[in-house]
Amino acid sequence: MKTLKHSGLALAATLALTGAMTGAGHAASVSPTFTDEGIDTTGTATSTRMFRADLTGLGLTEIVAVTVRDSGSGFGGSTGIYSGFDLDAIFLDLDGLLTTTADRIFASSFLFTAGTTRSGSFAPPSPSGGPTNGSSDASTVDEGWATLDSIDGVFFGTGSLTLGDGGRLTAIFSPEVPVGSSLFLFAGEVSGDPGETLTGFVDVSDTPPPNVPLPAGLVLLASGLAGAGLLRRRGGRF
Repeated sequence: MKTLKHSGLALAATLALTGAMTGAGHAASVSPTFTDEGIDTTGTATSTRMFRADLTGLGLTEIVAVTVRDSGSGFGGSTGIYSGFDLDAIFLDLDGLLTTTADRIFASSFLFTAGTTRSGSFAPPSPSGGPTNGSSDASTVDEGWATLDSIDGVFFGTGSLTLGDGGRLTAIFSPEVPVGSSLFLFAGEVSGDPGETLTGFVDVSDTPPPNVPLPAGLVLLASGLAGAGLLRRRGGRF
């Protein structure tokens, strides 16, 4: 799966559509418009700036994963465990309004790859145990610390995941989320400082990101087909 890059890109988002779930492959690369929704005042965050992107009109029928990536620019944010984009929350939303909360759809699991950290005052490891704030190691989110399903980031504290310079996070949605007449992506940055705004390209593919597990039914089907092939090779019949 290819992610497009743009000069000055602060964070790119990737949507993965599983062709096996739709019955037909579809791929497209688009540039969404991220709007700055301002500082959220509905949660308990110190000061989280929310960004929104419209996901309709892309020809998709469902979404299984969203990947956000830090640009690796080394600009914005603090040093050490706070290097890069500080993600407070990420979720899909049906009506695109922050004032309503019942229609938010949160990820069921995450894949994480920490980026590099800059030298400075906040040297790793973080209080959550990993190389960046909110991670327990270089490939695992401490979900109890980061709470990516809640807008509650505290400056230099709990409630967020720092990606690190060049780091990435994949939010996996199981079951898959149908794309209806209205569907939006929200992501929050703990401070919204210059260099940490949410802009960039979206790459849509009919293949999921690496390491995204297949739905259980497809795993069983694949295992059954493999077993049938083995029996045929051994005995010519079941």
